Amino acid sequence: MSARVAIAGAGIYGAAVAMRLAERGHRVELFDPLGILRAASAINQYRVHAGYHYPRSPETIQETLTAREEFISAFGPAIVRNSTHYYAIPRENSRTSPENYETVMREHGLALRACRPDWMDFGFIDRCYEVDENIYDPEVLRSSIETRLSELKVKFERRAFPYEQRPDYDFVVWATYGMGPSRNIFKIAKFQVAEKILIELPVELRGIALVVVDGAFTAFDPYGSSHNSLFGSAKRTNHWTTTDAAEPVPEPYRSTMNGAEFIPFTETRFESMRADAALAVPAAKGAKYIGSRFTMRVVEDNPQQDRRILYVQDGMPGEIHIFSGKVVSAVKAARLVCERVEAHG
Repeated sequence: MSARVAIAGAGIYGAAVAMRLAERGHRVELFDPLGILRAASAINQYRVHAGYHYPRSPETIQETLTAREEFISAFGPAIVRNSTHYYAIPRENSRTSPENYETVMREHGLALRACRPDWMDFGFIDRCYEVDENIYDPEVLRSSIETRLSELKVKFERRAFPYEQRPDYDFVVWATYGMGPSRNIFKIAKFQVAEKILIELPVELRGIALVVVDGAFTAFDPYGSSHNSLFGSAKRTNHWTTTDAAEPVPEPYRSTMNGAEFIPFTETRFESMRADAALAVPAAKGAKYIGSRFTMRVVEDNPQQDRRILYVQDGMPGEIHIFSGKVVSAVKAARLVCERVEAHG
């Protein structure tokens, strides 16, 4: 029996749920005031995680392993397959030693190929590994999702879900990244204003993704299929953090949130990130700043394990809330939500 379902939030999670439900014959309406894949789903590092990023969280590794193939299968055209991915451990200030990192990866069946790239400073880095991981192209992903939603005749409205219309639906799915009505459901969350920085790296570093684990280090990744890259930093990316769901975002960030383009920002952390990246990769000194975009990054407040797992929880009767810190679990979430809707049908 088909259900009428409203989905609040058209990021990767809301869109994936909408497609899954529509494919199963349910009547779906999708709501988002910004558009499809316009906030955190469009402003991140675009990694299709395989588990290498989280040596302190076996739960996160296991979840990415189970979710990754579903994501790649669903969004194959958006997967960038010509990038090369490295994880490196510095000689000092990492929470995970090379020996422990290798043990954890081996326990989960994750291959590590030890290597010594000539562009890396092994005075700063202890060990480096080439790994099997991917990124996705955000523009290709958005385009393919918009096309699929149209083919499935999913009605999209560019506005927030009007709660006064709740009686019109059998179910409401809140895919709002732990915000809005989900803020009181996921008490584990902390809220961060994150800066994502678009850069131009020297030619020898293009197409390379590097993560320095496990601590306050700067990483860089290709920006989709383009020749540009992104800086990300555990130490520098987040300009503002709170665990108070009601605390307003301060200026100057409030007016810059979820912008459609990378634009120069006076208070950018680019210089600090470039200096940090150059410790591991001296050629990163040649990085050039293009612009910044800001979004709300919502993560589980678990500094000990750095856990990033998927939560699908019931709220009020007929309401389902989704929260996760990883894009890669979106298709898994869609499957779980569909199962819950159909179990109540």
